[in-house]
Amino acid sequence: MTEEPLLDSKLEPPDPPSGLVERPGLSHALDAGRQRPITLVNAPPGWGKSVLLSWWTRATEFRVGWVGIEDGDDPRFWSYLRAALNSAGRFAGDALPSPDEAPQEVFLARLAARLADLREPVGIVLDDFHRIRDPRVLKGLEYLVRHAGRALRMVIVTRGGPGPALARLRLADAVTVVEGADLSFNMAETVELLAALGLELPDRYTRMLLRRTAGWPAGLRLAGLSMRGHCDPPRFVEEFTGNHESIAGYFTSEVLDGLGGGHREVLLCGCVLDELTGSLVDALTGRSDGERILAELWEAGVFLDPVGDGRSAYRCHRLFREFLRRELVRRAPLRVPELHRRAATWYAARGSSSEALQHALLSSDWRMATDLVTEYWPDLVLSGPDPPLWVPGPAPPEAALRDNPDLALACALNQQILGDRRGTDRYLRLTGDDRVTAIHLARSVAAGDVATASSQASRLLTHREDNEGARSVALSALGTARLATGDLSVAERALDGGLVAAERVGLGRVRAACLSRLAVVRALLGDLHLAKRTAQDSLGSTTTSVACGYAHLALAITHHEWGEGDEAARYLDLAEGSGDRLLAALISIVRLWSLQDGESRSRADEAVREAHHELTGWAVPRYIAHRFTAAEAGLRASFGDTRTAFRLLADQAEASGGSATLTVALARAQLRDGNLDAAIGTAAGAPNGELGLALEAGLLEALAADRLGRGRHASMSLEKALQLADHERFRGVFIREGPAARRLLSAHLDSGTAYWPLVMDIIECATDRPDRPVAPLTERELTVLRYLQSVLTTEEIAAELHVSVNTVKTHMRHIYRKLTASRRREAVRKARDAQLL
Repeated sequence: MTEEPLLDSKLEPPDPPSGLVERPGLSHALDAGRQRPITLVNAPPGWGKSVLLSWWTRATEFRVGWVGIEDGDDPRFWSYLRAALNSAGRFAGDALPSPDEAPQEVFLARLAARLADLREPVGIVLDDFHRIRDPRVLKGLEYLVRHAGRALRMVIVTRGGPGPALARLRLADAVTVVEGADLSFNMAETVELLAALGLELPDRYTRMLLRRTAGWPAGLRLAGLSMRGHCDPPRFVEEFTGNHESIAGYFTSEVLDGLGGGHREVLLCGCVLDELTGSLVDALTGRSDGERILAELWEAGVFLDPVGDGRSAYRCHRLFREFLRRELVRRAPLRVPELHRRAATWYAARGSSSEALQHALLSSDWRMATDLVTEYWPDLVLSGPDPPLWVPGPAPPEAALRDNPDLALACALNQQILGDRRGTDRYLRLTGDDRVTAIHLARSVAAGDVATASSQASRLLTHREDNEGARSVALSALGTARLATGDLSVAERALDGGLVAAERVGLGRVRAACLSRLAVVRALLGDLHLAKRTAQDSLGSTTTSVACGYAHLALAITHHEWGEGDEAARYLDLAEGSGDRLLAALISIVRLWSLQDGESRSRADEAVREAHHELTGWAVPRYIAHRFTAAEAGLRASFGDTRTAFRLLADQAEASGGSATLTVALARAQLRDGNLDAAIGTAAGAPNGELGLALEAGLLEALAADRLGRGRHASMSLEKALQLADHERFRGVFIREGPAARRLLSAHLDSGTAYWPLVMDIIECATDRPDRPVAPLTERELTVLRYLQSVLTTEEIAAELHVSVNTVKTHMRHIYRKLTASRRREAVRKARDAQLL
């Protein structure tokens, strides 16, 4: 029998394509990966894995062998690996053992021993490793890596896996991973690729193309090649979807054709959804193995991405989802309504009313849609806006809408969820139901229109006082309005009433809305431990961005008052991005609080500008305006600019109406200015307000008296402040006053206090604060940090990374805080000093 020869073509990297876009950032990542034994390059087809490695092996000075794997290469794998090692030039003649001369275990032991003798490491690229089916190969590679010392550096290129055999090496931090997100093209690379293809688009259309492809290199190249023959390239981009002939052909040949029938069925049925779980797949297909099928599809490198940290839910790449939906309509158009109906039933059974309503309308099941409105309309009022799940289906007939107000209301609620205000109003005109008030009420709350929200909530309570659902929505809105006006006790009662009503009739979204705002109210009132429990309860029962935002804000306030700045900043960042006016304003105010330690003037200026932006374009309630003015004045005073602080407070003085917030801010400015007698008088005369304000006023009075040498006065004021702080463990206000408060507290220990444990706790926290270790940067923060070296603006960085500007700003705040930097250039310098760049 003639032995099959080794093919030299498999031992050479493929030639790079014309118009190659060089990617030095990824080259640096691969070079850095040489510090670990294995680099795993894992992404679906068309993500430029082989192109990248082909270019890198030519550009790097590191000696690298290459094995291009094809189906059926399992029996000859070790022979190809030996040949590739020889081609890397580290061995002379037949210095390496042959796999044909001994059993595999003996061969691997000899090879590992020979590699371990090398003075310089050797690299191997294993391209298309997913074609290897024999699990013994991966186990053998793991054995080599463990026993070859630092001599072997392996790059595994695959579309999925490799799996369990590398788990131990991953746990030992011996694997560098490069995934699809790392391989995605950015704006500059997209422009370079298009230029290499002879194309030049306006930035707007280049960004549009980048968003639609999510930076998928093959998709961008295929779009570019197709665009070259198009008479109107911008129009091509506007109309470009996963249904384009070149994209559809690629998905068919590279993905669908290689799948078994069960896997293909799951993808086609699941494409009616934006997010897939095993249980939902089972409901759509009638199978019982949906979770396993999804995991296998992901492992196979199909265009699925896990949602969140686990692998219980998956989302399709946008172009792939568009392609699958066209295929479903082409292959089985009659199944589409039934799939939507099954999805609606699944969501309804789990109380996910907004998703159930959308799918019910898409399936033209008007009866289900009206039943959902009848049962869940309060939850639906507080849902959305969310992106559409599917191309809108046929609208109900006009006659059906006129005869059935609930159906018109269902369509109106659906359009509100989709963010279509005009469409919402069109359907609302077809129904005279007073539940329309609830829809307008939800709009007013989101827009920060406190006066309108209050009157509409009162109207809804009057008209539907016997309806628990309507009552819960109205009380939720009323409580939010009272939060905005600073009537916190009234807000707490209203929200507590709305919570009880929502729980009585099982309205999950209304319950979460009440809980999340109730958490903020309690945090502001000073009930910190209860606020934390309430916020955690809300987060455990909701995924809506607004409710999560309020809950995270409550946790940020709580940790701020406990003196845990890093945790407060983390929750504050999580609170952003919902689009709710009041929430955004409160976030900006709390962010100003966190900057009053005087460490970063430029960050403070930027935060003030952002806060001003959040307070424009709507009727800001007096309480919010006072809170913002007090926070800005405190910030200015902390930097020694007391003149500006006094001016800001004077501008609000006439309209303050005895505001505790502004009074305490004035006392702080007087203390900073050295006007100590005035500070004592102002602090002592502060109106009764929130616990945190009363505590702050007492501490300011004690500090001013201490500086005047009035020891007894200072001791009495401090003891009262500690009494207020003790039960809820307020520490932040003392810690933020720095050395002056620490000296005063230390002296207070000697004079005697009933709150010895609290004082010791505060002193220890304040003493440890400067030496607190800097938290490590996450991978995403490191990516943003690299962009900060460039001349790109924040908006351009966001476009490069396919994220919002707010997301980039959030990462920048994390970076600045962790590096103790106040501006971009300083962060870059400190990062270089720390060898992060």
